[in-house]
Amino acid sequence: MHIVVTGMGIVSPIGTGVERFWKNAVDGVNGIASIQSFDAAKQRSRIAGEISDFDPATFLTAKQIEQTDRFTQLALHAANQAMTDAGSLESYEPRRLAVCLGSGMGGFSTFEYSAARKLQSKSIPPFSVPRIMTNSAGAWIATRYGLKGVNLTCSTACSSGANAIGMALDLLRSGKADAVVTGGAEACVLPLTMSGFEALFALSTGFNADPAHASKPFAKGRDGFVMGEGAGILILEREEAARQRGAKIYAELAGYGCACDATHIVAPDMDGQVAAMQAALDDAGLTPDKIDYINAHATSTPIGDVVETKAIKQLFGERARDIPISATKSMIGHSIGASAAIGSIAAIMTLQTGTIHPTINLLEADPECDLNYTPNTAAQKNVQTALCNAFGFGGNNASLIYTTR
Repeated sequence: MHIVVTGMGIVSPIGTGVERFWKNAVDGVNGIASIQSFDAAKQRSRIAGEISDFDPATFLTAKQIEQTDRFTQLALHAANQAMTDAGSLESYEPRRLAVCLGSGMGGFSTFEYSAARKLQSKSIPPFSVPRIMTNSAGAWIATRYGLKGVNLTCSTACSSGANAIGMALDLLRSGKADAVVTGGAEACVLPLTMSGFEALFALSTGFNADPAHASKPFAKGRDGFVMGEGAGILILEREEAARQRGAKIYAELAGYGCACDATHIVAPDMDGQVAAMQAALDDAGLTPDKIDYINAHATSTPIGDVVETKAIKQLFGERARDIPISATKSMIGHSIGASAAIGSIAAIMTLQTGTIHPTINLLEADPECDLNYTPNTAAQKNVQTALCNAFGFGGNNASLIYTTR
């Protein structure tokens, strides 16, 4: 059974819509800047990958805006694009149409706002709870399109989007759904959330005066990740049914693997990452020599990029040096639960175009990061199989494999 991608939608700091996002990614456009959404003067990290041109009023009513958190609005906008791209799903019964979405933080914008008002003895918005709920984005997508089948939300920190897509794959393979709207959304460029990551020394704090060079995966002198926001949505179907309805097929989702480090709540572990990648290969029925490209997790943390490099070398051996790798987060920052969905779209567009987007800001590599990260300039290659990695807090590791059809 082949599961294929028939629709895609994206909202990101370097562009809304797949075409615009991909053009800017290939051109190495930088979406990191000083924070504009709140006064960040008291933050140690004052930069982020924000979506500055996003206006929910272009597709939601005033009442709907009042009832939704920003992460839900981003998810809805990306879902609108993906559903339009996929074409009509009316040939499927509504009870066979599922949603499986990932988000690490959910409606934290509402949480921070409502908590601040409560501490000031002020009233909180009546829709605070349904706005905060991590499953609210999936619920809104289902309601908007009448998708009455399974509705799941996955929250596994930075691997949320990848696990949600993997869960969607499982739903289709097991016969519990005929089509699934899947992906991830996040909107946590927020004072409290960022302060929490600052307390873990996870965020970049040394480039506040030079935000364009802050997110530098695999590069010497990197000092942490840059918070980002965004949403990526995919439509998945069985290939036979997709072809019967005349849908465009972007790629096959051939494999999914996940593994827990069971080692440390925040520190990455090489063995867990290797296990997730190997599980994805096994699921796809592929051997390591079949992987043509890797969209890396690559957050720009000092330890994380080294561990992922070692994991790739452990699994792929000498061939690791021949596999082109790129880090989408170098341009958009780390959008937590949305990151693997956005990375998946980048991987699929690589399959479609034969172009590998660059890892920007890689002027001098960390000596321990010695693979081909497609530094600074896009590369051309006939890519038929792509691996997308997502590794998160809680020891959660997930990998996805996409192939051409």
